Amino acid sequence: MRSYLIPILFLFVACGENTSSTEEAIEQTEAITENVNLETNEEANEAQNEMTVEDENVTSSTANEYDDIDWDDYIESMSRDYSYVILISTKSYDSALKRAEEAAEKLGYPLDLRDLHANELTGLSLPKEQCEEICGGVGIEYPQYLPRNDWGESKYVSVEYSNGYSGFTKGYYIVIVASGEKGDPIIQEALEEARRYYEDAYAKTCSVYMGCSC
Repeated sequence: MRSYLIPILFLFVACGENTSSTEEAIEQTEAITENVNLETNEEANEAQNEMTVEDENVTSSTANEYDDIDWDDYIESMSRDYSYVILISTKSYDSALKRAEEAAEKLGYPLDLRDLHANELTGLSLPKEQCEEICGGVGIEYPQYLPRNDWGESKYVSVEYSNGYSGFTKGYYIVIVASGEKGDPIIQEALEEARRYYEDAYAKTCSVYMGCSC
């Protein structure tokens, strides 16, 4: 609206009966224009400052939301004790995969590798596409290995990576043929079946984080 006032004011000053000269009219018009621009800039600055304050309040509120969380307690509350029946631990992914394929045939358990593949950084990793879709579409960084918990059947054959399990020696590929929460009778059943072919099969229990699982 103010942009339309400038030419009108100019005409009013230039054409008025009491105007002394064109120069005076121009000077008055420039002064009016300067005042209009100054008021416009002040209003724009005030609006920007209000937006900045609102943004800061939102950021501060979001950050403070997590200040009172005890993350150790949270992780503990999101974890369960899981037991696993293990056939072999090896530094070689190829050796582990060969044993897994052999065990699946002998035991009649499904071979379920979860689409994991060997990775130099994480031992094993989920496919990049799956990492992007996990946690309700929020996604996680690739490469990423998540330990197996309640994925799939209780009896299966899979190659997993020991770094994902608390209390396991790091850096080993492990062939698992069953899993379940601690005390699940399926563990003893699978262990007895596995020992028919693999005398050194054993069961091990550890705490597994259940959040954002795959």
